[in-house]
Amino acid sequence: MRVRAYCPSFGDHSVLDERGFAELSDGSTLGDLLKLLGIPLRPGAVFFFRVNYEKAPLSRELREGDVVSFFAPLAGG
Repeated sequence: MRVRAYCPSFGDHSVLDERGFAELSDGSTLGDLLKLLGIPLRPGAVFFFRVNYEKAPLSRELREGDVVSFFAPLAGG
């Protein structure tokens, strides 16, 4: 299955094709996509995930053609 991922700059973009799609097995979750992209989930890190522009938990099962985006608030100074 292919999903479109708007990967953050620190993620592994090499797993995405030229159009930004990642190839995953059927039944894969949002958490599986994060692992594929090499996005670490450290304790205390704040991330928001959206699938098809709606908030989604890491356990959300992805489907063909889903659009996944990530948001990590930045600390300013």
